[in-house]
Amino acid sequence: MNFRPSKHDRPVFGKLASEYSLTYYGTVVPSESDDYLPIRGITASPEQVDDNYTTGVISGYEVHLLQRTHDIYTKTGDKLERTWTICHTGLVRHTMPHLLICSKSKRISDDQTLASYLRMYEIDLASFGSPIADDFADKFAIFLTPKDIPVASRLLTPEFQAMLSINFSNYDFELDGRDIYIYGYDQPLELVKLDRQLRGLVWLAGTIRQTKLAQVTTAYISIR
Repeated sequence: MNFRPSKHDRPVFGKLASEYSLTYYGTVVPSESDDYLPIRGITASPEQVDDNYTTGVISGYEVHLLQRTHDIYTKTGDKLERTWTICHTGLVRHTMPHLLICSKSKRISDDQTLASYLRMYEIDLASFGSPIADDFADKFAIFLTPKDIPVASRLLTPEFQAMLSINFSNYDFELDGRDIYIYGYDQPLELVKLDRQLRGLVWLAGTIRQTKLAQVTTAYISIR
């Protein structure tokens, strides 16, 4: 893989890599690196540039951290450049429905725009089997296909809702097949916020395993 020095937030990723014994690489342009297996998710694009690529193992979970920049187009045709801070891990031999939990923060609407292109629908929270707390409903919207509501309902326990509402109300979450993504939007990025996002990823992976949201055939989680 061919890496370049990253221009933005390099010290933040470097400090986090040192704290957790991760490996920091820099910037990679997927179109210029035939051997790079890009982290995908709803933000993936042929034009993407992945900055501050960092990887390693934390608490048995192999993780990827990066910042991704590319243009998106709104429903009105406006072209906007967007940057996401992404934390990712994958589930071995698991299958999950494609689920987006999107913050309703005013500055976070890009993933909802992208979801519309995948024909994912915002689901009326009253249709879930689990009771939905008012605080959670005020802070998050959920996108998925209606047939997957029963599976997603198992994840939305009162404890899960409270954790997201109190600690992660400015982040978006994506589950898809074997993959787990958390998206952050803060610019400039602060170390404490990147650390929070990474800890949230490890917590979410463990929560999914404990709730048996996915079809589980193995007892550990790793990168795909």
